[in-house]
Amino acid sequence: MLLNHLPIEFSSAQFTGYRIRYVDKGQLRALREKLTRTHFVLREGDDVLLFPYEENTPTDGTCSLFDTGTDFSVANALARNGLLLRFYNQNRSISGVRPVSFVRDNENLLKGDAGRFFAIYPEYSFDIRPLAPQDGSFVNGVLVNFNARFLIKPSLDDLIAQGLDPRGLYVMKQAERENPYILPMFNRRLVGRVQEIVGGLAKLVDEREQDVPAQQLHVEANLANFERVGRALLGRDYDMVSRQVIPTLFAVSGAEKQLARLQQLLGSFKDLQGDIPCCAGMTVKLAGGLTEVPYGDQVGHFRRLSSPQCSLKPGGTITVSWPVDGKLNTNGPFDTDSFSRKEPKIGILFPEENKGRVEELAAKLRDGVPSDGPKESAFPQGMPRKYRLRRMTYAPTTIRLAGDRAAAYKAASLEAAQQDLDLALVVISESDKKLLGPASPYYTAKATLMSQGVPVQAITMETINKLNPYMLNNLALSLYAKLGGIPWTLSVQQRLVHEIIVGIGSARVGFDRLSERERLVGITTVFSGDGSYLLGNATTEASSEDYKIRLLESLRGTLSELRRRFGWQSGDKLRIIFHQSFKRYKETEAAAVSDLISELDEFEVEFAFVQVSSDHDWKLFDEGAQGARYQSSRLKGAKVPDRGVIVPLGPRAALVTLVGPQQLKTDLQGCPSPILVSIHPSSTFRDLAYVTKQVFDLTFMSWRSFNPSTQPVSVSYPNMVVDLLGNLRQVPNFNPDILTTKLRESRWFL
Repeated sequence: MLLNHLPIEFSSAQFTGYRIRYVDKGQLRALREKLTRTHFVLREGDDVLLFPYEENTPTDGTCSLFDTGTDFSVANALARNGLLLRFYNQNRSISGVRPVSFVRDNENLLKGDAGRFFAIYPEYSFDIRPLAPQDGSFVNGVLVNFNARFLIKPSLDDLIAQGLDPRGLYVMKQAERENPYILPMFNRRLVGRVQEIVGGLAKLVDEREQDVPAQQLHVEANLANFERVGRALLGRDYDMVSRQVIPTLFAVSGAEKQLARLQQLLGSFKDLQGDIPCCAGMTVKLAGGLTEVPYGDQVGHFRRLSSPQCSLKPGGTITVSWPVDGKLNTNGPFDTDSFSRKEPKIGILFPEENKGRVEELAAKLRDGVPSDGPKESAFPQGMPRKYRLRRMTYAPTTIRLAGDRAAAYKAASLEAAQQDLDLALVVISESDKKLLGPASPYYTAKATLMSQGVPVQAITMETINKLNPYMLNNLALSLYAKLGGIPWTLSVQQRLVHEIIVGIGSARVGFDRLSERERLVGITTVFSGDGSYLLGNATTEASSEDYKIRLLESLRGTLSELRRRFGWQSGDKLRIIFHQSFKRYKETEAAAVSDLISELDEFEVEFAFVQVSSDHDWKLFDEGAQGARYQSSRLKGAKVPDRGVIVPLGPRAALVTLVGPQQLKTDLQGCPSPILVSIHPSSTFRDLAYVTKQVFDLTFMSWRSFNPSTQPVSVSYPNMVVDLLGNLRQVPNFNPDILTTKLRESRWFL
């Protein structure tokens, strides 16, 4: 195994800098502008650090001695800045400073007409990271990544002149403060969403500026906006561009191609060769090739995690290995004896022109699909037999589409809600899925039915038209879970403590991205140690300043409910493991958790606050991986490690692969990133091996599919709630209180 990490060596273990007191952002900005060519300026807590590039440069402040070991974050910042200056002096086209990035702007990967309007440039990015403490010392290195940088070339007024309707698009403007290193076309920032164009001025909402000349603006560059702009300007000719994009991105991001480019970089890229100046008296240089990751249990080594054992009966009387699907056919679900809805009534809402195909779906869901040939069908029994139901009845409701689709779905949902349903299956179109808030038939139907306490499962006609037994099998699994069923749990050993896992997510209220009047809702989902979903909770709306207070109130209520349910007694030992995935509110949520734990003084409590993130720059390669077979004659995932590889990066962080060659959907998917599991320093439970194995095991507990998921349910469930809640709250008359009352223990979000 190899990491995208190039070890570095500093020329000296100690280096000199100067300290002055930090006053405010204005002081820091002024210092950086004034000293750009002579000093590196860095804020560290209450101080600003100044490092002259040349000896004997006059410098204000108190002279201080720094150490590359104890002050590794300062040394790494100097090394990063050294790379920036080296690339700049070599006339690279700088596109970012953290990480340090440059593009090959003479190599637009899109050709023909597409290249007039759009650009996809190969982008190289470099950041400095410590690998891990090794016998008390850090192994610092350069993390190297290869990305694709998108650009929409014409200004907004040019695009409008050529036929684009820009309403609803986010736009960018040249940053007010020019960065001396970054190319102007990459030194832009979002300024708002276009509401209308009046006399050449873009009227913006969710804005940093209100009225901006359209000639000063550029459309935010991403795949969705490529599609919208391309369709407006090129019409059907954009189909050719669209077919270019995925192979073009794969040429940059494929694991095999990235590894080859990394190795080429080491051999011939002169920018990284020799000593790179950092500050007066200290340089840095590469110290060898890519970091090798041998097999073993130590930091910087890899090992493989085994799939968990699963329980199909309480008390572990039936314990099976993964995969669990076939054994569930034989033994029934975990809660066969205790599940109360043995005769569920399922409403089916569908447009009247789709009646025949929907009836076929309903029959196959109830009766199963018989085997065709020697290979057994993936769904031979049908949902009632598989999940040990006595019977399953349907209550069909026809949707009469005329005019406003969302209004038609709402009318049908109100009609269906009068039928005392246990669950509703709503048939929509693929295009309906792209609509948001009150314009969406899906969200309108979901909001209407859920406000009556009825969980909803949507399915598109496009899916029904290509339905196969595997899809039916996964659909039945989701339906059973939404009915409140427990298909399986993890098989866990008896513990000496009460253990729960709390997933934390946060949802913005509304679709604004820039508003300073941001309103948040905190989401918590709670699981027992065996991975069973226990309950969910949501805070009331709060400003970002009040978010911690509201989250703490919600966590208190959740713990109070669990104490009542499980009969926790004073003096009991509790272990609470919190999982969180978004960087933006990590410290706010960690502070709320710490406050909560400090209040639980009648219990003996240990806790871990764990971030589970895919937003990082680490990559892992397996030189020996040939890939998995794809469509008989092709391979996918060459150089991609298998699922379940773990690499500890230190005492509190590890990489875990959740997508291997077998999990890639096509042979044009890029280089999947492992997840980064890190334990917050304030945690009192710090067993990294235990925490990472638990995260891995929880990827086998998603009841949306019989395949393991790419996130643990402690992260994916609150994120699903976040996504749905943002849209449901835009639908008039939606009652969010239903989520913390009648649907509190339902997996309504699957």
